[in-house]
Amino acid sequence: MALTSPGVEVSVINESFYVPSDAGTTPLFIVASSQDKTPGSGSGTASGTTTANANTAYLISSQRDLTETFGDPKFYTDVSGNSIHGYELNEYGLQAAYSFLGIANRAYVLRVNCNTSDLLGSANAPTSDPADGTYWFDLASTNFGIFEWSKTDQKFTAKTPSMITGVSDLVGNASTGAPKTSFGSVGDYAVNTTHVSNKMYYKNDANAWVQLGSSAWHLSHPVVSVASGTSVTTKNMQINGTVVTSGGTALSDVNTAINNASITNVTSAIDSVTGNLEIYHNGKALGDSTAGTNTIRFEEGNGLLAELGITATTYKGPTFLQSKHTNRPTWKTADDNRPNGSVWFKTTSANSGTNVVAKLYSSSSATWTTVSAPLYATNHSAIYNIDPTNGGTSIVAGNLYAQYNITEQSMTAADAADTTPNVGDLQLFRHEGGATTIISKTAYPTGLQGTFTCSESVKNAEAMVSKTVTVSNADGSTIADAEDFVTGFAAANFTNLEASIVTSGEWKGAIQISHKLGGDFRMFDTEGTPLATAGFSTSTAHTYGGYIANSTTLIDNLYAAPTGETMDSSANTGLVATNWKRLSYTASTSAPSSEPADGQLWYDTSIDEADILEHNGTTWIGYVNANGTTSPKGPQFSATAPTTQCDGTALVNKDLWVDTSDLENYPKLYKYNTSATLSSTNTANQVAVTTTGAAWELVDKSDQSTEDGILFADARWHTSTERNANNSTQAGDPSEIKDLLSDNFLDPDAPDPANYPQGMLLWNTRRSGYNVKEYKNSYITTAKYPSSGSSGLGNIRYSNESVAGYFPDRWVTKSGNNADGSGTFGRKAQRKVVVQQIKSEIDTNQAIREDQRGFNVIACPGYPEAIANMINLNTDRNNTAFVVGDSPLRLEGTATAITNWANNSSAATDNGEDGLVSASDYLGVFYPSGQTTDNSGNTIVVPSSHMMLRTLANNDNVAYPWFAPAGTRRGVVDNATAVGYIDTAEGEFKTISVTESVRDSMHSVKINPITFFSGAGIVNFGNLTKVSGTSALDRINVSRLAVYLRTQLDAVAKPFIFEPNDELTRNEIKQAIESFLLELVGQRALYDFLVVCDDTNNTPTRIDRNELYVDIAIEPVKSVEFIYIPLRIKNTGEIAKLGN
Repeated sequence: MALTSPGVEVSVINESFYVPSDAGTTPLFIVASSQDKTPGSGSGTASGTTTANANTAYLISSQRDLTETFGDPKFYTDVSGNSIHGYELNEYGLQAAYSFLGIANRAYVLRVNCNTSDLLGSANAPTSDPADGTYWFDLASTNFGIFEWSKTDQKFTAKTPSMITGVSDLVGNASTGAPKTSFGSVGDYAVNTTHVSNKMYYKNDANAWVQLGSSAWHLSHPVVSVASGTSVTTKNMQINGTVVTSGGTALSDVNTAINNASITNVTSAIDSVTGNLEIYHNGKALGDSTAGTNTIRFEEGNGLLAELGITATTYKGPTFLQSKHTNRPTWKTADDNRPNGSVWFKTTSANSGTNVVAKLYSSSSATWTTVSAPLYATNHSAIYNIDPTNGGTSIVAGNLYAQYNITEQSMTAADAADTTPNVGDLQLFRHEGGATTIISKTAYPTGLQGTFTCSESVKNAEAMVSKTVTVSNADGSTIADAEDFVTGFAAANFTNLEASIVTSGEWKGAIQISHKLGGDFRMFDTEGTPLATAGFSTSTAHTYGGYIANSTTLIDNLYAAPTGETMDSSANTGLVATNWKRLSYTASTSAPSSEPADGQLWYDTSIDEADILEHNGTTWIGYVNANGTTSPKGPQFSATAPTTQCDGTALVNKDLWVDTSDLENYPKLYKYNTSATLSSTNTANQVAVTTTGAAWELVDKSDQSTEDGILFADARWHTSTERNANNSTQAGDPSEIKDLLSDNFLDPDAPDPANYPQGMLLWNTRRSGYNVKEYKNSYITTAKYPSSGSSGLGNIRYSNESVAGYFPDRWVTKSGNNADGSGTFGRKAQRKVVVQQIKSEIDTNQAIREDQRGFNVIACPGYPEAIANMINLNTDRNNTAFVVGDSPLRLEGTATAITNWANNSSAATDNGEDGLVSASDYLGVFYPSGQTTDNSGNTIVVPSSHMMLRTLANNDNVAYPWFAPAGTRRGVVDNATAVGYIDTAEGEFKTISVTESVRDSMHSVKINPITFFSGAGIVNFGNLTKVSGTSALDRINVSRLAVYLRTQLDAVAKPFIFEPNDELTRNEIKQAIESFLLELVGQRALYDFLVVCDDTNNTPTRIDRNELYVDIAIEPVKSVEFIYIPLRIKNTGEIAKLGN
């Protein structure tokens, strides 16, 4: 501002300018690690390891900062505590960053979104924790108290049933089916736990499974048996008062006569094995009118009974009794005299009785807690036994009980209205708590006149109390409404029940009935339909034992009465109101879990499971189906060639063998050829001889075009009999390999057989092991494969059938195939998945391409596969960083191996263990690996970049980036104690000294050696970049100088942007750059330089384009790499003469 009165005004004009200092060596570490690690402080979750923060570049300033953000670097050990060298899940990048930050205070660390702990591996597919509140019917801990009676021995024998947990063992592969005849042996017992009814079965002499207590079960146990060979005449006898006359002299004639007599509930048969005549009662309540139910009364006629050897008396049929341990049956001969095979199902746990073990999962404690589930006959019986004095008010939500004989058939022998015997089944129920209330969905009903019977549970009584409710119109009309219903209900004077009219809400005007104690009540119309008209009927009730949540038509807490309930005689219109609801649970022998999360990875460690199919000219079929005489379990897995099939029979043509002695090259698949061409040498004359004979021939894994080749692809997870999900929303358990080999089912994503020749093999990577798979939700659905039939839709690989019933989820191979088409297996599969994610993140991450991330070195320790991606990243950043590349940990330390790798002699298509493909002026590659210790003190193997990144920092601390980080002054490695490689065969670290001859070979292919020198220690003894041509940039120090110049010249020039493009500005920028370069001359970076910025290179045309050119030429200082010292040996006195 101008002065308006006498004074002094001092203004400061800043015309100073200097080049900002460089931040020093600041690397970007690209790392892979496990997810949700614990930070170094020991509690919580390390923020850098969460999914939300993956792919974020953190600026880390210290070792403590690193471990708090990413946790301690993890290196794995075996069960003996020995380090697993070269393990694909070791956290090489974090260990390298930790070592670097020991002498530096600035590094960027980016963790890619790949949870390496998912790749730890298991033979079984991974799962996730169950949801909080999940119930588990623990079959391994549950005991079914089945006791079989022996009339012969006059005692009971406890029977342990087989637990059926999969529908593949059931008829129709459905949960409602009986066990298949192929399951179990005669005399066995089984429980079908795939259905909520848990039906119990017995396998009879006819090899058929029959439900305990059913008529079929009764007909499996004869009441009377007559030995085969017994002779008779044409005489007669009486059975239950009916005359039976034999029409011949053989037992078969008697059998025909009995069945032709049509005696109620009595039949006979000739046993197909023994030839005995067996007489049965079907167990239904109607028996002999004189002797009672389930009985057969024999009376002599004119001698037939005597000829058969049957005593004239009443015989009792087999009994299936369900009772507690205190009600022991009296079935001995002197008492009730029951036949062999009668069963006592002990409903209490004492003395090896039934003990149903149900467990509840808590996510907060991650534990299962056992919940009591006693057995009772009915809901109201459960209420009485659990809370007798209070009638239900003390029963809280979550109480369980198990109902046996869930259809409530023939609950007492005196129940003449029910002629069906009680049967063996069991269902779990959970109490919902509170009052038991049912609300009709019929508003303002009319025409309710009539009567109905209602029974309620009461305190201190197991039996329900019944009363009749009469509904009539109080004003004498013939039409009764809701108020009349409530009035009539109240007049019945129930102890715990009350009816009312809903006064608000959706069902205003409807009738509701409540049991105030939370007990049960049952009811049915007796005259007219007051209940049904009011909205309470079997059409508005849930099926007993079932429940449909949020139904718009069905009434909560109201169920149709069990089919065996006889309160309404045979009308089957009875209703049950209850707070007991069918329990939703998982029945299994091991603790259940939830399905894997979408995208969950699984490293399948099984090396002895392979589902192989063969092309039959039309489609892919199971290998055993295609080659019926081959080993029945498919390929054999062994370290030596098999000499027989798996069952000991002779080898046949096309048998398969997988050699497990070389897991690095898994699978080495051999096919047995009985007509193989055999080559040998005649020892007498050393002449080659060719013969024909049997031999194992190696299958070419890279051949995907001929009939002798093999294709690696996902094909299926299940057999045709196990493909249906039965409403499961998961992937389901895999079918057994032996079953798959004899099955032709294919998933719709199987490879198209039309593209391959007959005879080619297909290695089903989905079901086979030793690879990495990814879980995919809703992978096979009707949306993706719609419809079915000849239109070519549905399952296009299997008869175009609809996929609607399939398991929708699938495990999909994540590790993929190699470039030659062979599959990727073992550690290479693990590695490939990690590498895929690393490469993807480097290529797509935009944040690390921004100027704000000021790093000048890029490394991905342990992963030479990422070299090309790091070069591309550097190119995107205008080559403002130097890339430190690794050599493989398993690269043998010979000149041949190193040269072949560096020259890519194997013609690899990408950088990796097979070869080095990339070249760049800003890439340095180092060899070999090093040995050091991790943060736990374990000896570990680390990649060469681990050593070199710290060596670069050391170099820059004592000198400058343009000094070669090599030699005994600045190339000393101080974070490793040995160098070498991992022996592929043994997995052990082999210490080497990179000899001069090997170093010469490495120099020719531009690989920098890290070696040991006596007296100096481990030293980086190379300064070469992996440049494709010959220039000054073929040296690391010059390359890093160029990186430095790019960064600093950018900083020098940036203040001049938008300045006037005139001579003054050109002179200023030239002066600033010359000053900067002159300083570099003094710092031994440059021999000389030249800067041009005038009208010779800033023409009017360029000026008009708003361009300013500064042309700079530099002569970088080269490093000393070859020192020649000629030494001349002279005679005595000659040197002195030379001086004269």
